[in-house]
Order: sequence, then structure tokens, then C-alpha cells
Amino acid sequence: MIDRQTLGNIVPLAAVVIALAEYVLDHTTPRYASPWFWAALVATVGLLVLVNVLRFTGPKKAPPGKPDFSAASVVRRRAEGDDRL
Repeated sequence: MIDRQTLGNIVPLAAVVIALAEYVLDHTTPRYASPWFWAALVATVGLLVLVNVLRFTGPKKAPPGKPDFSAASVVRRRAEGDDRL
């Protein structure tokens, strides 16, 4: 299975390749008259939407743990330090 980062990098590249192929292969007639133009346009927009969906619907990151500043932790640290003296 391909990961999100790789897929997010491949999809825009594929959209550019489709757009360039459409431009190179369909230059003899008006572009908007060809069904290939519309297929490439729909594919490009669809791929860009997919990239944004993958970007903004990723798994939620866990919040960082809070540091322990309780009085018990301060006492424990002092007690551990006293043993070394």
C-alpha cells in the first residue's frame, strides 16, 4: 500500500502529465471541442481535489504530553539527588 506522502507527491505530477499530453496530442483542433480535453480537465480537477482531501483529512496528531510539574515530582527529584551526595 502506498503511503499518503508519496501519493500526495504523485497525484499533482500525474495531473501535469495529463495536461501536457492533452496539449501535445490535441493541438490541431480547438481544445475545448475535443472529448479528450474534457476528460483531461475532469481528471486534473479530480486529482487536485483528491490531493486536498488527503492533505486535510489525515489522521489526527496526538497532543504532546504535558510536563510533570507537580510537587511530588519535585520532591522525588530532590530525594534522588540527595542519595548521590
